[in-house]
Amino acid sequence: MKVYFRFADARLWRFVLRGLAEYLDVVGIMVHPEEGVRIKAMDPSHVMMVDFRIPRTAFDEFEVDQETTLAVNLELSSKVLRRATKNDKLVIFSDGSKISFGLVSKGGVERYFTLPLLAAKFEEIPELELQLDIEAKTLGPTFATALSVLEKAGDVLRIRAHSEGLSLIASSELGEIEFEFSVTTGTLIDYRPPENEIVNSYSLEYFDILAKVSKLSESITIKLGPEMPCEIDAELPSGALLRTFIAPRVE
Repeated sequence: MKVYFRFADARLWRFVLRGLAEYLDVVGIMVHPEEGVRIKAMDPSHVMMVDFRIPRTAFDEFEVDQETTLAVNLELSSKVLRRATKNDKLVIFSDGSKISFGLVSKGGVERYFTLPLLAAKFEEIPELELQLDIEAKTLGPTFATALSVLEKAGDVLRIRAHSEGLSLIASSELGEIEFEFSVTTGTLIDYRPPENEIVNSYSLEYFDILAKVSKLSESITIKLGPEMPCEIDAELPSGALLRTFIAPRVE
């Protein structure tokens, strides 16, 4: 078995794996000779599902001779990748018994870290397709800024969708913080409003992975339905996509 690929921005992998390490011990990196790389995972409480996809065309180099899944320890791999900077490329290669992560700097300095592959078996996570009629699209850095402030204000995020736009609201004993997004103010690129106003509540901790990845995202699309999980799609450089589903809180 041969797996070797090089990706232009190591920080993207750093943010995704570090975010998943908050909930999981092991994750499977699925590689396919034609389709590229995919990481699909669900937290133990089944509140959040993450689907991270990078097409083959997004890689600087991509050599995979067969479809396989590489099971890696998230704590160790995320510790390795926390050294990644905006100038580092990521190289991953494996012979089927171990996996190596390489960070290649702009100046050509290469640092490699080798970890054993795990013999983990993964529960198959079904494809999730929801009928969500409300859709709001904003810039990635705008969404990242909002989340970085909101996560300091409380544990619960309320998403309010109405005719004029979308609001993200977090509150605590000290008060309430609300971010308004609308097409009129330019904070929404596109918006498909609901027929009637809805307000859904979610645990803010599950948005942590998005707060980091959104910094690198070209756009963020939030999809909602009354009392439904929210779907958040982060469109990333080179055609990569991080799709996150978060179930609503049950009061």
